[in-house]
Amino acid sequence: MPIRRRNPKSKVIFAGIQGLIIGVVGVLLFGFILNLSNGEKVVSKGGTAKTPATEDGKVEVSAEPKLTFKAKQYGMFTSKESALDFMGDQPGIADASIVQAGEQFFVWTDLFVSEVNSAQSDALPSFTKTLYVSTSGCEDPKVTKLFNSLQKENISKKYFDTLEKKEEYPDDLATIVQAVSVFSDKPSIMRLHLMTHYLEKNTCAKLSF
Repeated sequence: MPIRRRNPKSKVIFAGIQGLIIGVVGVLLFGFILNLSNGEKVVSKGGTAKTPATEDGKVEVSAEPKLTFKAKQYGMFTSKESALDFMGDQPGIADASIVQAGEQFFVWTDLFVSEVNSAQSDALPSFTKTLYVSTSGCEDPKVTKLFNSLQKENISKKYFDTLEKKEEYPDDLATIVQAVSVFSDKPSIMRLHLMTHYLEKNTCAKLSF
C-alpha cells in the first residue's frame, strides 16, 4: 500500500502561522493584564480621583499664570530671512521687531497690554494678535520681574531709569532700554523690543497664542 508523504514545506508554513497567532494573542493578553494591574495600583494608592470644582458645581481647571499681551501683526514667515526681506521692503514699519515662536517668525510693530490703538493709520494691512507669556519655568527671579514690568501701561526710558531696585532686574536692562529709546520711546514699541530681546535670551520664558 503506497504511503503518502506530507509536504514538509506545508508543515513549516503551518507551524509558522500557528506560532504567529499564538504570539499575537500572548502580546494582547499581556497588555490587557498590565493595564488592569496599573489601574488597580492607581486606585489602591490614590483612591478615587477628585476634580476641584467651584461652589456652583463648575469644574475648575488649574493652569500656570500667563501674562497677556496684544501685538500688532503685519506678517508671518517660515524663516527669519524672509521676515527681514519683508521689513526691508516696507519703510513704514522700520520700528518693527521679528518674534520667533516655534518655527514661525512674526513681524510685529507694537505690543500692548490692553487694546491696540486703532487711531493709527496703516498703509499696510495688519491685525491684532493676542499672545501669552509664561515665566513659570524661569529660575532667575530677575527674568520674571522684567516680564511682569512689561504689563505696565506707560513704560518708557524714564520709567526704567527711575526704578528703585535696579539690581532686581536683568543686568543688561539699562543698555537695552537705551538702545531702543534711540529710535523710539513709545511704550508699545519699547515693550515689544524688550520682550523680543528677553524671549530670545531666556528660553525658559514661553510664548504661546
